[in-house]
Amino acid sequence: MLLRFRVANFASLRDEQELSLVALDEHDDLAVRRPIPEDVAVLPAAAIFGGNASGKSNLLEAVRFMALAVANSHQRWKPGAPIARNAFRFDKSAGDRPSEFCVDVALDGVHYEYGFSVDDQVVCGEWLYSFTRRQRRVRRVLFERSGPGGDSIRFSEHLKGQKRAIADLVRPNSLYLSAAAANNHPQLTRLYQWFERELIYVDAGNPPLHLAQTLHAISAGDRESVMSLLNYADLGITDVRHETRPMDREARERLIAFIQAINPEAPIPDENSEVLGPPKVDFVHQVGGKEYSLPLRYESSGTASWFALLGPIMHALQKGKLLVVDELNAFLHPLLASELVRLFQEPQFNRQGAQIIFNTHDVTLLSKLSGGRLRRDQVWLTDRGGDGATELHPLTQYRIREGLDNVFRGYLLGRYRGVPIFDDFLLAEALTRQTESHVAPKPPQQQASCT
Repeated sequence: MLLRFRVANFASLRDEQELSLVALDEHDDLAVRRPIPEDVAVLPAAAIFGGNASGKSNLLEAVRFMALAVANSHQRWKPGAPIARNAFRFDKSAGDRPSEFCVDVALDGVHYEYGFSVDDQVVCGEWLYSFTRRQRRVRRVLFERSGPGGDSIRFSEHLKGQKRAIADLVRPNSLYLSAAAANNHPQLTRLYQWFERELIYVDAGNPPLHLAQTLHAISAGDRESVMSLLNYADLGITDVRHETRPMDREARERLIAFIQAINPEAPIPDENSEVLGPPKVDFVHQVGGKEYSLPLRYESSGTASWFALLGPIMHALQKGKLLVVDELNAFLHPLLASELVRLFQEPQFNRQGAQIIFNTHDVTLLSKLSGGRLRRDQVWLTDRGGDGATELHPLTQYRIREGLDNVFRGYLLGRYRGVPIFDDFLLAEALTRQTESHVAPKPPQQQASCT
């Protein structure tokens, strides 16, 4: 389970920002877990609120970047290739400073802290610590990487198995953790798998990107579960039919040309091999006692979004994984978004310790009327300062008077920041200009002639 995530110098996140899923209050009605005996309680959900362009998506993109770096840096990043880290751009000196990413996770009853820092060319630092908790909390170093180009790696006796031989395989632009997992290191592979298999990133505003996971769930025997959630959403759908079809020759050639344009060294399918095109998906509706089939492209955006999300949602809940969702409110009705969050919040649905982190503008999730209502230690707010840098702060830093201060109303009023500020003067000025530009010019006055 994820306990904390920290990031610095990535996109608009110039200074170090921390997102925590450690519970600060008692929550007997939530699916809170203690993954490490006698240690902190961990929340099943956390939400990031904030105005447009305040950095909400950048925070989740930072989580995604870290996971992809762990999964791909050793085997997929090319030797000597630059690292696409997206440093803060509104400060010229930021490009010379490393970007840093760090997580605290609980795996198999052990608390780990893993992180790394990178610049545009190399891994500048990398570290892995574990923590014991007997009489007091003790940090154990498993490995630390430093020096120019991250070429110095120090190991402790707490890290077992092959170490030095793997260090010889690590490139300046790849992570030691990635190289260790690629070489089946018994102790480090488990942490690698958390990033590679147990962290699911979803862009809710782009359903086709994760549609395949829902279709796979249907094919793998979870059709009844998918249909139950579709019916639960009251979308009027009684069945789903789908099939994959091979691309025709023209589409196949266009795809190959596109791949070669992006990466000339990418492997090209053999001329006789079959290349599958996008799946054909139809929804079946019962209307007036008759059955009608409607292609996915004719369904509403909300239906398509909910259907595509079902696969990742079910996978996370069944396997106890972390689901990271960008723009949860995209296309979904507030009540449906609330029910999605409720699946993670309530112990009866979330039995495996699954977690969800998402950003949203849906303030109804702050209301007590919401089935997936967020508690104060589950709410985070982003603000963008005049220097363009994002600040992330928890709702818990504000005093909330129960019965007198409504969180839902307080947020909209800007009491906790994290909302856009509208300047009526600028609006009036713009409208005045627009009005003046549409006023017809007066005809020139004719001078009186003397007769």
